[in-house]
Amino acid sequence: MASKKEKPEQKAKDVGKSKQGTNRKEGDISKARSSTEPFVNEREQYLQKEYNILTEHVNMYMKRVEHFLWENEFLDKEAQKIREDSKAYMTYVSKHTQKCQKAIITLNNQNHFDLAQVRKQKEKLISQYTAKEKEVRNQLMEMETKYSLMNKEVEDLQPFKDLQLEQLSRIKELEKELLVTKIQHSEQMHKVKSRFLQEKAEYELNSHQKVQSLAKRAEEEAVRSLIQHTKQVKAENWRLRHELLSLIRRSHILKTFKLQLREQQQQLLREHHYSQDLTRMRHWLKQHGAQGSNKEVNSFGSSLKSITSAKISHIPTSLTSAKS
Repeated sequence: MASKKEKPEQKAKDVGKSKQGTNRKEGDISKARSSTEPFVNEREQYLQKEYNILTEHVNMYMKRVEHFLWENEFLDKEAQKIREDSKAYMTYVSKHTQKCQKAIITLNNQNHFDLAQVRKQKEKLISQYTAKEKEVRNQLMEMETKYSLMNKEVEDLQPFKDLQLEQLSRIKELEKELLVTKIQHSEQMHKVKSRFLQEKAEYELNSHQKVQSLAKRAEEEAVRSLIQHTKQVKAENWRLRHELLSLIRRSHILKTFKLQLREQQQQLLREHHYSQDLTRMRHWLKQHGAQGSNKEVNSFGSSLKSITSAKISHIPTSLTSAKS
């Protein structure tokens, strides 16, 4: 690095000296300039690279400084939060210790009171147990006297012991006989049990056969009843179908009759309007005194009444036919 820096400086000094101290030709000056330009360019490139490297380092350090500042601010906030938490914890601990001290004081007083009560109960129990001990000692003395009396009675009952031994030997003989009878009884029970199991198997076989026959009969009966039921259902469906068809026909007849009645109603309304027009016309003719035209109007009204009476007389016949 140092050698590269020194070379361009020395060359620049030589160029200055040649400009100041000598009066060479212009061709020599141009040659000197052309020879020094590569070194100047190399120097500029080197300085540019150094500048770029330094700017990168500066940017990197600025980013690190910003990061450290952010971490410092974050740590300050955490420290403040920890201080607040520790302060709250210390207040809680102080309150808790005060409560514990109060509780200890109250427990100490309670323990003293309980200890006094226990001592009183202890003294009371000691007095009770001393009285019971005396009573038990007296009972023990009485039992010892009774035991001595019983020993005397046992000595007096010695002859009965021989009789007891004889009875024990007899009891053993009877136990042997009982054992023999038990064995015989068990053999008889085994025979009875085997015979019972055989009879049970035969009965189960017979009952199974009977159940199968009954199941077969029940199945046949169920099939027969199902067939009968299906026949009844078919007959009922056939009857209902005929009723439905008759109702459908009747509904069609009623619809046609309804249409006829509606047409007749419209016809009657028109005739009613015509009759109203005739009455108005008669009234008008009466007012104006036209007798000849009045006769024509009367004939037209009589024909109209005959038509309406014929149509009205036709209505009940159609109604009776629809009902049938």
